[in-house]
Amino acid sequence: MSIGKAVTASLFSTLLLGGVLAAAPAAQAQTSGETGPLSCYGSAKSYSKPAGNRWYPQGGPYLTATTNCADINIKPNTTTSIAVCWLPSSGGSYCQGSYKTAPAGQWTVVATDVRDGTHFYFDFGSTAANSGVWAA
Repeated sequence: MSIGKAVTASLFSTLLLGGVLAAAPAAQAQTSGETGPLSCYGSAKSYSKPAGNRWYPQGGPYLTATTNCADINIKPNTTTSIAVCWLPSSGGSYCQGSYKTAPAGQWTVVATDVRDGTHFYFDFGSTAANSGVWAA
């Protein structure tokens, strides 16, 4: 009877250890991979708006929202006021009614719940040069 318990305990330990080892790579992959906002920010693209205009990019090609983010985010190198302008498939464009302040070195959500594939551009509240990164 004690041999049977020892064999059962050994089998249980082996199965338990095997389950832990099998689960370990999945847990490692999940924590080492980027999820949620990290995927969004991990896909960020740099921009450099020259002095003399308020828009980026000016004259296209325009920016496109992706599946990486649900929102349009910006992280400027200098504090700036910014809005998003939309380019509907029906033609023309329209911009948000007010600017948001995006502090230097911080991610700021400029527009929320943006549909994948939406074309847009940034309207800066100043004609000063500005650079940083954006994610959408």
